[in-house]
Amino acid sequence: MEITRAQQALQETHLPGWLLYSFQGSNPLALELLGLQNQMLSRRFAYLIPAQGEPVLLVHAIEKSSFPPLPGQQVVYASWSQFVAALQTHVVPLGRVAMEYQPGGGIPYLSRLDAGTLELLRGLGLEVVSSAEILLHFQTWEAQALAAHRQAAAGIEAAITHALGYLRRRLDQPPSELEVQAEIAKVLTQRGLVFDHPPMVAFGPHAANPHHRPTEARLEEGQVVLLDLWGKTPEGPYADVTWMAGWKVPAAVHQAWAAVRAAREAALEHCRLAYAQGRYPRGFELDRAARQPLAQAGYAEHILHRTGHHLGFHTVHGNGTHLDDLETHDTRPLIPGLAFTIEPGVYPGPFGLRSEINVYLHPSGPEVTTRMQQEIEPLD
Repeated sequence: MEITRAQQALQETHLPGWLLYSFQGSNPLALELLGLQNQMLSRRFAYLIPAQGEPVLLVHAIEKSSFPPLPGQQVVYASWSQFVAALQTHVVPLGRVAMEYQPGGGIPYLSRLDAGTLELLRGLGLEVVSSAEILLHFQTWEAQALAAHRQAAAGIEAAITHALGYLRRRLDQPPSELEVQAEIAKVLTQRGLVFDHPPMVAFGPHAANPHHRPTEARLEEGQVVLLDLWGKTPEGPYADVTWMAGWKVPAAVHQAWAAVRAAREAALEHCRLAYAQGRYPRGFELDRAARQPLAQAGYAEHILHRTGHHLGFHTVHGNGTHLDDLETHDTRPLIPGLAFTIEPGVYPGPFGLRSEINVYLHPSGPEVTTRMQQEIEPLD
């Protein structure tokens, strides 16, 4: 972890310190930041990064020899009373610290501090605030990461092209969802990409389930095809794209698609305008911008998920700002260096539709790093 970077973020936000706390993996955000994901840690630890000065690690006596080295002072405890005393000595004097806590659980992805420990810290006279905006400084991409993302996006687009060709060649003997999924996974692997779950393929009514798991169901005339695939190079961040196709689909599908496309464009334009005005939009703003045209077109009750998510390194749904004012109220800013999806969708039942693009934020504004689908891809 870059301590200097953390201390700079603390100074910018006028916070005296950041306390990274975890017990048996309870705080995956802290484990990721400190490079502890693959360590067997059975006792609680706390790592204090002050805005100025040397960090302090509170570690249990059993784990002091096996705990990976971290910058700063190591304070060893064995009993719970010693742990509390160490907090009183090293943390409480700061008066106010940031932790992975969100008031009211407003952003569950950040709510990693258990209520009992929060009560303990408050009982010691410590004010605990959210580390949300500090964490963002560790979710941004440098040039190398952006290049790796572009490589992943190219591989995904090649897999989509292959899948569409495969579907067209098989219309006389329509394939199953699982067969198309296997074809997509084959191309992703050939391109050197890895993924945490196989791609999603959904035909017809199955596309109305945003998290459908492919089955032996075979494509029928009149059905939509939803392809959702994601992948990354071994060391890079994810790319994530959803593409829609159809086999002689009815007019109602095209009408709904027009609303979804308008929602996607509205979110992107809101982001562009905010940057042009010299401000960073908040995640919830883009979600509201996208849902407005969907509601105006009569699809409000068929919106089942947020408009987009942060793109991470370890999982496709990262820990940065999400475009969300539906499932949560994400007040975090969309700062330069972050990358995210814009993927509005509607799921009325006989079919489901989603359009997904990836966006990277330069200091000058958003760049779309994947293709932007304009019409449902005809298979016939």
